[in-house]
Parts: sequence; C-alpha cells; structure tokens
Amino acid sequence: MRHGYGLLGIALTIVPSLVAAASADPFDRPVATETVKLPADPQNPSAEPKVTCNRYTDVMVKQVDLGEVGAEKLAFQATDAPCERDGTGERVIRDDIAGYFLGVFGPYVFFQAADGWNGGLPFVVYDSGTATKLFDAAMAIDSLSAIEADEHGLSLQFVRNLTTACSLYADKDDCAKRIGEETGLEIARIPDCKDAYEAEMKRTPDYAEAIKALPSVIEYPVALRWAASAVTVTPRDGATRCLLPS
Repeated sequence: MRHGYGLLGIALTIVPSLVAAASADPFDRPVATETVKLPADPQNPSAEPKVTCNRYTDVMVKQVDLGEVGAEKLAFQATDAPCERDGTGERVIRDDIAGYFLGVFGPYVFFQAADGWNGGLPFVVYDSGTATKLFDAAMAIDSLSAIEADEHGLSLQFVRNLTTACSLYADKDDCAKRIGEETGLEIARIPDCKDAYEAEMKRTPDYAEAIKALPSVIEYPVALRWAASAVTVTPRDGATRCLLPS
C-alpha cells in the first residue's frame, strides 16, 4: 500500500464519559466474539475464509476475511445482529487505510492498514455511532500504549512513525531544522541517520546516490490529542530512531 497518511478530524457525535486505559492491550474487551467459517475457495485452497464479529455494548464490528491481504469487508452493525457475511443495516467502512479491525475504545473504533508502511503501521479511527472517520496516523508496530477519552475527545500515547520530506543524510542540518519545526522535537533528539543510510548504500552500492536522497523516516514517542475536530501531536520523552523508506 502506498498512501499519504495525513491527519483529518471531524466532529464526534457520541460523547463518552471519562475512561482511560494504559496497558499492552489498551482496548475494550468485546462482550462476545463470534467466528463463522465461509466456504473454501478452490482457487485459493490454503486460505481460511471467515467472518469475525466482535460485539460490544453499543455496536458490532464485523470483519470478512477471505485470506487475501486486507479484509474483504469491514462494517458496523447492531450489537445483536447475526454474524453473517452480508447483513441488514450494515454500515461498510470504505477507507484506503482500513485493512483490518484493530480494536474499540468506548465509541471509538480503530482499524489498521493491511500492511506496513516504511517500517510503521498506519491506523485510522472512526466514530461507531456515525460511522465517520475522525483521524489517521502511523505508529511503530505494537507501540500504542495508552488511550483516554473524555467528553471533549480522545488522547493516545504511542511511538509515531513519520516519513519526512527530506534526507537527514544528504542535508542533515537543514532537514533536522525542518523536522524540528514540524514535530516540536528538539534538534538534539532528532535521530542520527548516518548508520541507516550507509548500511543500505553498502548493501546496494549501485544505488548509493539515490539512497542518499531518500526521505528519512523517524520514530519518536508522542501524545496525540483529538478534540474540537483537530489533532495535536506532542513529543514525549523517550528514544528516537531513524529508518529508511521501505
């Protein structure tokens, strides 16, 4: 998948009471989870087609997986709806980022990309009441560590995966300045990318000049706040690192 993962916010219509979670799995546990096997595909005998329905107090999140990359369907339904491939009243999520169901926190539903992007994992958050997109971002895999929601919005803590617009190898000082202005990271915390670039140039010396100019990918801990239809991302303390696009 090759997409630009910007940040987009729109108004949330369901207001949660104050709730919070901080753990290896910060999502709500479903009231029940059902899995229904679908007929095998003779053209893809190794696949295991299935429908998975995660039921919560106010919504059921359905995922139809045919064994290809990315779910065949992601949808919201009434929490007591039958777990079927096609159902009455389903609200299908059509989003370039949403590849698989990730989790629920209150009225917020998280979907992850079907595959990684530059070493990270894009994700998108929806309002289960209106089936509308709230925002998207990208994180280091398995780095979402805390979620909190109140009457004003949603707060997350994770390690952000950011593809920058410049090379910290070819134009180190100016690129670091631009990244600092964009992210709020102190210049001293912007990672040194020398080793990452030189390792790749050693591996593929014929492409050394092109590699030098590749935009840098950085990862750094953040607190993300979604409120009043806008997203604010603030750096937190912790290690940073540099990657190359992949």
